[in-house]
Amino acid sequence: MRLRVQLAIAFFLLAVVPLFGITVYTYLGSQKAIRRAVHAEAELLALEMSARVARVKDLLEARLASMRHRPLPGERGDDTGESAFEKARREALATAQDEELRLLLRAILSEGERQQGAIPFAVDARGRLYAPEPKDERTLAGLGIVSGARGPRVEAEDWVVAEQPRSASGIRIGVARPVDAALRDIRRTAVRNLGLGLALALVAGLGVLPLSHRMTRHIDSLTAGAERLARGELEVRVPVPHGREFARLAETFNRMARDLRVHQQQLVEQERLRKELEIGRRIQEELLPRAPLLAPFTEVSGVSIPAREVGGDFFNYFTLREHEVAILVGDVSGKGVGAALLMASLQATIRARLGAERDLACLVDALDREMESEEPLAPYYTLFLSVLETEHGRLRWVNAGHTTQFLGRTDGTVERLASTGRPPGLYPGGGYEQRTAQLRDGDALFLFTDGLVEAEDESGEPFGMARIEALLRLHLSQGLGPLLGRVQAGVREHRGPREAADDATMVALRYSHDALVGTRA
Repeated sequence: MRLRVQLAIAFFLLAVVPLFGITVYTYLGSQKAIRRAVHAEAELLALEMSARVARVKDLLEARLASMRHRPLPGERGDDTGESAFEKARREALATAQDEELRLLLRAILSEGERQQGAIPFAVDARGRLYAPEPKDERTLAGLGIVSGARGPRVEAEDWVVAEQPRSASGIRIGVARPVDAALRDIRRTAVRNLGLGLALALVAGLGVLPLSHRMTRHIDSLTAGAERLARGELEVRVPVPHGREFARLAETFNRMARDLRVHQQQLVEQERLRKELEIGRRIQEELLPRAPLLAPFTEVSGVSIPAREVGGDFFNYFTLREHEVAILVGDVSGKGVGAALLMASLQATIRARLGAERDLACLVDALDREMESEEPLAPYYTLFLSVLETEHGRLRWVNAGHTTQFLGRTDGTVERLASTGRPPGLYPGGGYEQRTAQLRDGDALFLFTDGLVEAEDESGEPFGMARIEALLRLHLSQGLGPLLGRVQAGVREHRGPREAADDATMVALRYSHDALVGTRA
């Protein structure tokens, strides 16, 4: 059912039906009120006439007694037989009594003022009806005042009859008053009021139709917009009407459509970023070494602890030339495919240039200058790059803005390899310094990223450099596998149920001059 038809039905039910009900209720209430008022007036008049009858009752009784005991000429008091004359006399007295009663009652009934067609009446002990006029008696007979009396058919609903109880004389006084004229007036008034009300309702209905048309037009517009929105047309907008309520509704719909578009774009962007991070994670995993490196006098192994969100950690180790091993670890700013591609490009560039450039400071400085960009959010990275000359145990290294790294000695001391320059790409052109360290038999180089140091427990306390240094002193002599495992277990135990916020990467190198470990690249 169309909304316009529903509005018309609602208007009919809420306006026309109540109007009709109020009119009928008013008519019935007025009818009852008039009947009560007329009945009260008739009772008052009947009471007044009954009082008159009571006042003349004694006179009437005396006159009747006088007529009843009036002596006749030649009457014998001791004669118990009734002659024909006496019988005639008794019948004449009865007739005279009835006639005198009729005249008396009619006189009393005629004295009252007959207002609005009221008919006073009396009924004697024998059930005979008396009224001011013979035609009134016929009318009353039609109302059924006296049972068995016949008269013209009269609608009893158009009359109000009020009676007084029988007096001591056995006479019952009452008044019958017609109310058909008043009821006709009430009916005419009710019909007139109903007509006026229906006319007003019609005018209101004619006014409601264009209003409902305008309302349904706006609602149809919103419905069409909602249907288009459901089909995925997020650019849909509805016109804003002048009415306050519909204007607010239209503005709310348009704002919802804009928000849906923004949210969809955000979802698309989140999905794109998720896929990009997934691709970045795969690229990152592909770039990580898959097995430890066994070279003459050297063993290298690394591990990366992934976080819920992919980070920019990378590490690598490989042999350069005879008796040289390159070890690097770093962290690229940003996430996703861009960071992963930068990792791949950076590792490929370092691997290619290390064969020709022995000065690590010059190599990193060249990488730094190649990252120079005027973009405010240009990527940068931190890098720890080192080359170990395995035959002599000489370690050349550059720390380009990376976290301070550790060099563990067999005597239990731990040296810190601090930063020797800024992160490449952050502020290019600052230059770098290459430093060297001499490794002795059993010493170990422990490299890591900031995700390891910054791993927090439930209270927010980071794992810290001190814990790493303590674990390095305690497990340095146990081999690379146990060392990396103990550090990884310590981080996991410290973090507890809390998820890692960043990747944690560790690379360990052990130098053994007295034994040829082997060659495996």
